[in-house]
Amino acid sequence: MPASSGSAPNSGPAPRFQQLPPPGSGPAADPLIQQALDQASSPDLPAADERLLLGLGRTAWLAETSSYSQVRIQAATARQDGTPSRAVVRLVWAGADRAGTLLDGRPAAVHFTQTGDGSWNRTT
Repeated sequence: MPASSGSAPNSGPAPRFQQLPPPGSGPAADPLIQQALDQASSPDLPAADERLLLGLGRTAWLAETSSYSQVRIQAATARQDGTPSRAVVRLVWAGADRAGTLLDGRPAAVHFTQTGDGSWNRTT
């Protein structure tokens, strides 16, 4: 019987991530940020729930950042959060604080739980 080399079979090359744009690149960089966020995890929610949660998460985060100006969501994903009845919307956003300092690439997460009727409620 041949000796085992102890190495795992080649499963192909690792996924290639495009280099993220430098901070301050503006809205033109948002599609690259979205692509990187999409590549970081695989979709695991039904498509309708994912679309709904993305809308709910964006709306909730825009309300959270109402004291900022020039707010935009650069990228967002919705994924299960441990179980199929829990989800997290991960966002990358940009905005200017009260002093006028505009920063992009800010991470955020909004959590949801699915109710018995199939709707989603924000949790803290």
